[in-house]
Amino acid sequence: MTTHPEIQGCPYQHPPVMPRDGTPFRPSPQFAQWRAEAPATRLTAEDGNVGWFVTGYELARQVLQDTRFSQSDRRTPLGPTPLPMGKPIDAERGHALMVGNVLALDPPEHTRIRRAVVGRFSVRWVRGQRPAIGEFVERRLDEMLAAGSTADLFEDFAVPISVFAHCRVLGVPDDKVEEFAAVFATEELRFGDMVEFAAGVLDLKADDLGEDTVSDLLRSELTGPERLGIATVLMGSGRDAIAYMIGTIMVSLLSDPGQLEILRREPERIPAAVEEFVRFHAMFISTHPRTVAEDVTLEGIDFRKGEPVWVSTVAANRDGERFPDPDTFDVMRDASGHLAFGHGVHACIGQQLARVVIADAITRLLQRLPALRLVEAEQQAPMAFAGDLPTYAPGTVRVTWD
Repeated sequence: MTTHPEIQGCPYQHPPVMPRDGTPFRPSPQFAQWRAEAPATRLTAEDGNVGWFVTGYELARQVLQDTRFSQSDRRTPLGPTPLPMGKPIDAERGHALMVGNVLALDPPEHTRIRRAVVGRFSVRWVRGQRPAIGEFVERRLDEMLAAGSTADLFEDFAVPISVFAHCRVLGVPDDKVEEFAAVFATEELRFGDMVEFAAGVLDLKADDLGEDTVSDLLRSELTGPERLGIATVLMGSGRDAIAYMIGTIMVSLLSDPGQLEILRREPERIPAAVEEFVRFHAMFISTHPRTVAEDVTLEGIDFRKGEPVWVSTVAANRDGERFPDPDTFDVMRDASGHLAFGHGVHACIGQQLARVVIADAITRLLQRLPALRLVEAEQQAPMAFAGDLPTYAPGTVRVTWD
C-alpha cells in the first residue's frame, strides 16, 4: 500500500509542488514520471497543504465516481486565492451561492438541484439547437471575412460562439447577451457581478417563461436561493471551456497537416473526432478538489479522512494503459471513455452542448476557410494557469487566410 510519506531519515523530503512547465499539447513530463511510479502522488499545495494528485486513468475514474470523495471543500493545489467580488454580495446572495453551488455539493443535495436543470442539456435537446448554432457560426465567419484576412481565432471566433450557445441554452434574453459577455466572458470573474446578473435574468424571465434552463429553474420546486445559486454557477461554468477547446483544437490541426487533411477530406468524421479533440487537449490539470470523507483504499493507495485529492484529467487522458500512444494526436482514434468532461455524478452537465458546438464550429471553419494558416499561438509555450484551479489558458491564436 502507498500511504503518507513519513519522515524517512534526514533531511525530510517534502512532497513536490504543481509543475508549471506544460502546455495543452505537451503536458509537464513530470505527470508521466509520477504515473509510472504510482497512480497518485503526494503533492504540496502552495499554501502548504499536502494531498494526493491523481495521474492514473483507472484511479482517476474511480475517485471521480466515488461519493466518499466529497466536493464540499475547496483546497486547490494553488492554495487559497482571493476571489474578486466586483459588486458587494450581501448575506442573502452569499447564502444562495452556498446552497445552489452544485460544484461544492454532494448527493443528495447535489442530485436534487442538478435534476432541476439537466433537461436542457440532454443529447436530444441540445441537438435541436444545431440550426441556430450553425446560423450564428456562419454569421461570425461572415464578419471575420469582412474584417480582413487575419484574426485571433480565440477572441474573434471561439468566444462569441461560446457566448451565443451558452445564452441560448440558459435562456439569457437577446438584449442581455452583450452584458452577459462583459460579466462572464472575461479573464477575471467577479462574483458580485455574476450573482447580480443572474438575479436580474431570473427576475426578467419570471413573467416570460420559455423553453430554456432558467425557465425550468423558475418552474421547479427549488427555493429562491437555490435557483439563484445554480443559475449563477451555470452562467459561469463551461462557456470558457468550449471557447478554449475550439481555439486549442485548431492550433493542433493547423500544426499537423496530416490530421488536418483527413478532416478536410472527410468532414463527416469531425463529430466523432471531438472525443479525441477533448481527450488530447484536456483543460483541467486538476479538477475541482475533493476531500476524503472516510478512509478508503483504491488501486493500492490509502486515502485518509480529511486529505485533499486532486484529479488530473490532463494526466489521466495521457495514460498509456488506457490510450495507446497517448501523446499522439490522432483524429482516427476511438477516444471514448476519456475524462475531459469528468465522470460520475459531477460530470460536466454541459458536455453534450460542448460536443455539438465544437463539432459545428470546427466543421464550418474548415469549410469556409480552406487557406486557413496558423501565424502564432501563445499556448504553444507554457503560460500562467487560468483561474483559481490549475487549468491551461487559451491565449491568442493568430491566424490568416490570405
